[in-house]
Amino acid sequence: MTKDQELFSLFRRAGSRGLVVFERDGLLLRRRDPSNHLTLGDIDEDFVDMLRRLRELNFRFGFISDQRGMGAGSYGRSEFAALTRVLDELLSIHEAIPDFWMAWDSLSRAGIEAKHQDDHRLMSEVGMIQRATSWYDVDSRNAVFVGNSSRGMQAAKQAKIPGIRYSGWRNDKAREIQRLRDAIERILSLGHRRTA
Repeated sequence: MTKDQELFSLFRRAGSRGLVVFERDGLLLRRRDPSNHLTLGDIDEDFVDMLRRLRELNFRFGFISDQRGMGAGSYGRSEFAALTRVLDELLSIHEAIPDFWMAWDSLSRAGIEAKHQDDHRLMSEVGMIQRATSWYDVDSRNAVFVGNSSRGMQAAKQAKIPGIRYSGWRNDKAREIQRLRDAIERILSLGHRRTA
């Protein structure tokens, strides 16, 4: 990772078992780059139900993202904070409050040549995954990454934790959500048994 001031984060201790690191955009939020302001229709309710189940199982989980706000093209610390506050409150009401939120300021490297921007973004995601495992003192056997981007899967591999690719906006979403939840539980249960 580079400078800490480029990383925006909120940590709490809501769960006590394992660690699930989710990509926020494209999973919790439908659109990666909202064209309008955020609405409740941008939140995947089935995904929120799965998060509630993880909370009931006392698993730790949270979200990483590039740093963007509720409006189209909005970036910055205040925009990230405003969006996080809304999402945090919504998930809290649904009894699915996350343990953490993290975002990397993608604009801090705006001057980087295009061919190096992807490398920087990958290292940013690796850094956020490592920051979460370090904060909660969780080893790689008790952590899992869930994302829908190739870069996210690559970051999980470099951070040495299992990755699950999930694109939940399919026709049979209920089956996909169940498959995802089962995979998370299986990976974290196996990791717990190996370290117990």
